[in-house]
Amino acid sequence: MTRSSISTSVAFVLFLATSSLAQLTPTYDDILIPMSDGESLSADVYIPAGCTSCEAVLVQTPYNKDNFEVGLPLGIGTNLDAQPYIWVVVDWRGFYGSNGADLSNVDRGQDGYDVCDWIVAQSWHGSRIGTWGPSALGNIQYQLIGKHHPNHTCAIPMVSDPQSAYTSYFYGGVLEEARLEQLDALGYGLSPIIMANTYYSPTWQFAEASTYFPDQIEIPTLQIGGWYDHNIDEMMTFYKQSRNEALLSVRDEQWLLIGPWVHGGTGIAFVGSSIQGELTYPNAALVNNDMAWDFFDYYLLDSVNSWNTTAPITYYELGTNTWNTSTADDIAIANTEDLYLNPGNQLSSQAGVFSSTFISDPANPTPTIGGATLHPTLDQGPYDQSSLDARSDLLTFETDILPQDISTTGRISVTLYVSAAQPDCDIAIRLVDQYPDGRDMLITDGIKRMRFRNGYTAAAETFMTPGQVYQVTVDLPFTNYTWLTGHRIKIYASGSNAIRWDVNMQDGGTMYTSTTPISSAITIHHDATYPSRITIPGNNPVLAVAEKPLTQAIEIYPNPAQEKLTVKTEGSFEQYFIQDMSGRTVTSGKLSGTTIPVTSLQSGMYLLQLVDATGSIQEKKFVKG
Repeated sequence: MTRSSISTSVAFVLFLATSSLAQLTPTYDDILIPMSDGESLSADVYIPAGCTSCEAVLVQTPYNKDNFEVGLPLGIGTNLDAQPYIWVVVDWRGFYGSNGADLSNVDRGQDGYDVCDWIVAQSWHGSRIGTWGPSALGNIQYQLIGKHHPNHTCAIPMVSDPQSAYTSYFYGGVLEEARLEQLDALGYGLSPIIMANTYYSPTWQFAEASTYFPDQIEIPTLQIGGWYDHNIDEMMTFYKQSRNEALLSVRDEQWLLIGPWVHGGTGIAFVGSSIQGELTYPNAALVNNDMAWDFFDYYLLDSVNSWNTTAPITYYELGTNTWNTSTADDIAIANTEDLYLNPGNQLSSQAGVFSSTFISDPANPTPTIGGATLHPTLDQGPYDQSSLDARSDLLTFETDILPQDISTTGRISVTLYVSAAQPDCDIAIRLVDQYPDGRDMLITDGIKRMRFRNGYTAAAETFMTPGQVYQVTVDLPFTNYTWLTGHRIKIYASGSNAIRWDVNMQDGGTMYTSTTPISSAITIHHDATYPSRITIPGNNPVLAVAEKPLTQAIEIYPNPAQEKLTVKTEGSFEQYFIQDMSGRTVTSGKLSGTTIPVTSLQSGMYLLQLVDATGSIQEKKFVKG
């Protein structure tokens, strides 16, 4: 049997979902599995022809087990007999066929344990159980792992991590409103408890501690994620911890696969599809299925398929669109490089001058365009952000055209120095790749609520004094990206990203209850005192310090200079800055007259910046002899 013989195209799966002609009939339909508390869960069991004692794959779902009748996952579709596993699909307690089960004291890990007990007792089952599933179907696998069922042999959790963390719902202190709304629509009913705990508190400490247990992993796992998934940051952390804290005998049997994929659940993109947002990745199509088959066959069937020689981490490099592998527990690069915000929408290795201001209006928020979203009205994945350039409620900063590839792997952060006219605001950042054709393709994004710049507890909440400058850091999720030669690195900075995240009313009132939007001028300062910057993990040569094209005639002499530079120009400049070739400002001052002292400089090449009253910069290189 070959895997290609049971592969199913996306188009065929969509056909199955809308056709009554192609259906998969469960061997046992709506069977009731007894739980240890006296309740029962509803399940469907699919047994391939000729199976008398086969290993099982367990799928626990809150999304209706009957949907699997249009086709089983991993490319099986309706061709059940072309693969060797029994599939047991169970509705979660409280959902669909299991809706009648008692919800007063839910322990989904225990429910999974009881299902495993039932599977093991069946005459058609062998001795091993694998588990599979994305999102909530992945999270529940971790809960089962924590119960240590002796027959639970291996697991494939996808686009999922186990922890119920504060920042999973309040990224940067801001409610991810659209995702919570979608979770409520799916029947989780989380809003009451989430909205009762909008600050980090002992409630969140307990939730995080009780749902985070990498040291409890005692079986092999293949953790699958996507760079455009909202869980990616937590997944990268949990995987590293599992490689260091899992039971010693299986620490080297924790695998990670990260592709150029979205979370799925809305739109046509999903984990394993080639189309993701407005981009296409043909060499990533169904790689997750291929690896899942090899993983299951190795651990459930003792297949001699060399799975044990697979690199621990397989990951897709966005931009170059290539696959890489690593034997480490973490692919983050420790070294970082800074790009500074400058007037004229510039990002460079040179520290900036002056400041830039935009008006944030909560009544007309900056719209969400793609990204790691989860809501039926929002696009998911990489989308062109260039339509935002026409708006006046944001700032953009970009590099010159890149003379070489620039790569990053890890968590990018944006450190800004902000003042505002109101006591609170949000700073939303989008990181993009500006293509030579002008598209601004989203890579990742993040947000931070200014009242939480010092922490997320109620005690740490601190409002802004209008006009005062405050430092804030916006953290972006883990990513792996290469900007190609001829492209530009670009960021968007705004006061909102709606409807993905809650819109700040900016009045300093009680969050999520105030309904009166107040416009606010938000200023980002970017000078030697307030060096606003983006910090990129990478091992790239520092972006070349190059002269910007002159817009007016300037002559400097002598060059090389010993004691002073003379500036000859028809323009009117107020300040000067001199930077070395690493972009560090070594001296600056007011320009009075036409000469600039350079005696104190070490020998070498420098960049002279001349700044007029509007903030416009003219640059010339010179040599100190």
